Amino acid sequence: MKTYKLLFENSLEMETVFYIKEKIFIADEVYQILKDSYKKVKGGLLFKSPDDLIQKSDIWKVIYSGSSIVGVLIYKFKKGFKMVALGIREDLNSFEQKATKKLLKRAIKMLLPKSWMELSEGAERFILKAGGENFLIPNSLVRELTSKDIIELCEDGYHYKRYINGVLKTKVLVGNPKVLTRESIEKIDEILKVEMRKLTISR
Repeated sequence: MKTYKLLFENSLEMETVFYIKEKIFIADEVYQILKDSYKKVKGGLLFKSPDDLIQKSDIWKVIYSGSSIVGVLIYKFKKGFKMVALGIREDLNSFEQKATKKLLKRAIKMLLPKSWMELSEGAERFILKAGGENFLIPNSLVRELTSKDIIELCEDGYHYKRYINGVLKTKVLVGNPKVLTRESIEKIDEILKVEMRKLTISR
């Protein structure tokens, strides 16, 4: 079992996908991961199909184990660099999920100073544990950043309420709205690869 765990961790690679022609080849697999990940989330996934995902997002950070996709982060350029979805493949065993989440958290932690996101429910808990509590954005900025109709600003100064696909949800902003260049994104990928190798060797 220990050998298998080392092999799985060593197999994890994160790649950044920029171009539509590259997204087309993996869109169905990525969309299924997102659809499964959001099926219990109130309001559900904002993207209606693989084509909709391609058209309404800009950069995908994709975690592979061998030739299989096991995790994804989806970003778009909106008032900077905004994460709009994340997911982990549903049929992974508990160890595989834990290892994949570890890499997702590392990527998110590195991108938090240079990106922002709207969160609720499980995604909020996951990202706050990944360092997001240090990057909470005051809800006074929510209308400017989201350009959405806000129903209520909560008294804690961070949470707010708005409708998502017809469902009233309590959300929070996390991160730092600013433009992230392609070169800095690729540099983060290289750092993550080195960190994953170090983790594997140290076990």
